[in-house]
Amino acid sequence: MIKRQLTLWLALALLAGCSVIQSQDGEPVPDDSKLAVVPLNNLSQTPQAGDQAASVLSAILRANGAEQVRLYLPDGENPLVYESRQRQREAIEEATRDGADFILTGTVDEWRYKSGLDGEPAVGVTLEVRRVQGNQLVWSGTSARTGWGRESLSVAGHKVLQKLVDAMPLVSGSR
Repeated sequence: MIKRQLTLWLALALLAGCSVIQSQDGEPVPDDSKLAVVPLNNLSQTPQAGDQAASVLSAILRANGAEQVRLYLPDGENPLVYESRQRQREAIEEATRDGADFILTGTVDEWRYKSGLDGEPAVGVTLEVRRVQGNQLVWSGTSARTGWGRESLSVAGHKVLQKLVDAMPLVSGSR
């Protein structure tokens, strides 16, 4: 019986994939704050990975109780070749004009399927929460995950972003 339970736990641990997260405690961010999610700088080789991650991130924040989340994705002339840092600056400027309290920025370091027989998904993301007034950093975190061959890239990305949101110091209540 014990051998069977140990085997089950080992199998579950192997199926979970490899992941890591690090984050700071950070300043509490009321969940009724106006949160602006801007395109993440795409340092990966996957086109539009920063936009994909930002889109998933905004949905996860809403699902976790953040009441006022807005996704800012400025149009680009050619989405396959646009410069993500410039689009991020444009989005931050627009969010500031719209009265955002906090801006969620960051980078996508990896967003791809690894080559090989199984083609496992690999995702790496770093996020920062900055107060608009004074551009003060109030929280940062980074997470990475390598999934298994049958896991999709979007599932691996969702898991990484969910872990980061879980680590964010979002609190209920008004400012």
